[in-house]
Amino acid sequence: MTDAEPTRAAAPETLALRALQAAMGDAQSALGRRLRLIPTDLAAMSHLASAQDLLGPTELAGRLGLSPAATTEVVDRLERAGHLVRDRDPGDRRRIRLVTSAGARAEVMGQLGTLLDALDAIAADLDDDEREVVRRYLERVTAAYRDYGADR
Repeated sequence: MTDAEPTRAAAPETLALRALQAAMGDAQSALGRRLRLIPTDLAAMSHLASAQDLLGPTELAGRLGLSPAATTEVVDRLERAGHLVRDRDPGDRRRIRLVTSAGARAEVMGQLGTLLDALDAIAADLDDDEREVVRRYLERVTAAYRDYGADR
């Protein structure tokens, strides 16, 4: 940014969220290194693990911003590594769903255990009223990010 470009003053909470985003990005990179996954494969696994419904290759391609052919390469690589399996949708046998393997889920949880314990300990230090405020704030922030991501 140059001196001629306008700057935007941000609320302290927004600045704290930006710092959190940077720290989360660093943690995501560390997780990828620990799991020996390249960033695209880690992003795919993250989408599959956090999706409300099971995703198929087409939905995963859209979330990753990749072509169907490139997504097939990602899925093939993850399947060969034992991180996911292709599963037929029982409601529509033509549709393939991508399911993270139990081994992959266990490996991720093993890597994230100390971080999750630290986050739980931080929350445990809050009283019920503080926890409610934090929860509501984070839910609203999450909704704002989802709206932005959905191009609304």
